[in-house]
Amino acid sequence: MWRLYKLLVGLVTCNRISKVGGYMATFGTISGIVYLVMTILYHAENAYGGIIFLAVVPPTFFGGLLLVPFGIYLEFRRRSKEDPSLGEKPLGAILQALSGESDVRNRIITFVIFSGINVALTMVIFVASLDYLDSPSFCGQLCHAVMRPEFTAYERSPHARVPCVQCHIGPGASWFVKSKIAGLRQVYAIMAKTYHRPIPTPIEQLRPARDTCEQCHWPEKFHQDKLKIITHYRNDRNNTKYYTAILLKVGGPEAEGAKPTGIHWHVSGGNRVIYASEKGERKDILWIRFERNGQPPVEYRFTGSSLSDAQIAALPKRTMDCVDCHNRPTHIYRTADSELETMFGRFPDFQNIPYLKKAASEVLAQHFSDDAIQNGEVKKALLSWYVAHPEEKPDSRLLEQASDKVQEIYGDNVWPQMNIGWGTYPNHIGHTVSLHTRAGAKSLGEAIAGEPAVVGSAVGGLGCLRCHGNNHVTAEGKAVRSDCRLCHTLLALEEEKPPLFDFMVHKER
Repeated sequence: MWRLYKLLVGLVTCNRISKVGGYMATFGTISGIVYLVMTILYHAENAYGGIIFLAVVPPTFFGGLLLVPFGIYLEFRRRSKEDPSLGEKPLGAILQALSGESDVRNRIITFVIFSGINVALTMVIFVASLDYLDSPSFCGQLCHAVMRPEFTAYERSPHARVPCVQCHIGPGASWFVKSKIAGLRQVYAIMAKTYHRPIPTPIEQLRPARDTCEQCHWPEKFHQDKLKIITHYRNDRNNTKYYTAILLKVGGPEAEGAKPTGIHWHVSGGNRVIYASEKGERKDILWIRFERNGQPPVEYRFTGSSLSDAQIAALPKRTMDCVDCHNRPTHIYRTADSELETMFGRFPDFQNIPYLKKAASEVLAQHFSDDAIQNGEVKKALLSWYVAHPEEKPDSRLLEQASDKVQEIYGDNVWPQMNIGWGTYPNHIGHTVSLHTRAGAKSLGEAIAGEPAVVGSAVGGLGCLRCHGNNHVTAEGKAVRSDCRLCHTLLALEEEKPPLFDFMVHKER
């Protein structure tokens, strides 16, 4: 073993350039091993560490491997000038002269061994590089200005522990290659600063949801109704709490003998919904086609559209799947109202701050620049509101904590540099809008049993009402129904003390 080591050292150190190459290869090897050990054992994943690993370790290692034979060649040329007969000798004799090692057999063994080590190390570096390229830190933190809003939303989402590639790429080699090719275009756009602000949605290059979402979520398995209680807070002095309770009809699988109903009816059994939207944005639906096994297809047209049959036929069509409703499953930008209600739910003591909901809503509606957000101007604005209303004397400690949370809410959802504000990315799940009947509903009974509801002031997104608004009709005049009871049953509507709570074990006091 000692002779093998002497042979390697003799060849590597026969020239200054080959010696430098040996140092570089050794440095790259040790650095790569240390990085891999830290990542595997201690989960020390960091965007900057990954960048350094990719930018320094592979070039250093492979550059050193190239310098070693180049240095040996230069040393051969130098010695050939001193001894012209060296070039006429056999290769073994030349190597003996360069390395000082007389045992050619050991040299060959060393070459084979270290070639194998280099191949193995190359594979490790390659796999580690691909693993880092697929990591959330690479996707979200490398391109700061562009992806920082998305990465922030990702870290706050229900899928924060799911790697980006599980949804954006999925299993299989073909989509991996497609994603990397698309990534090259994105890198160029970032370097040339030609990327859109904000990033346009929907992303057309995403893999179909059937290949990604349904690796974990199966619509056919969600067959029971789900009770959802939504807590709201009024803009009055006491930030009064009130509730809306709905029983969501998620829908049942046809495979178990039940007729497809409820929300997941759209993707259950043999149902197939195809649609065309204006500009491909999936918000303004112009045409719908419903297909079901063994039944003739039914087409619906938007009553407000003047497009001809030829123009409709030329529009790109899309088959409805998970992301047509769950369009923000991870990169969720919430409304200011929903953020404040979540804040009150997490910090119940904030309800004791007079008019906090009203004051925070007014502050969040203001426009702040990137510098102002960084300098904490949102927090200062909320504190100034109470300075301007000296009659209200909130607990200073609670107000300081609430101001920090309001600052955080604004910073998580509004990104002036990327032109992202409240409502830039609407969420299509459900419908966060105000509803009223044509006659003006005065009770819950009127709201669900009276005339068809029409859309009032949109707060978040139309969601279901993109299609279920009584404004998509067939040639015979049959409309896609706008009936609340298709997808949910209203059990309480904006009530402070819903009777429903009297039947619940864990009712609120």
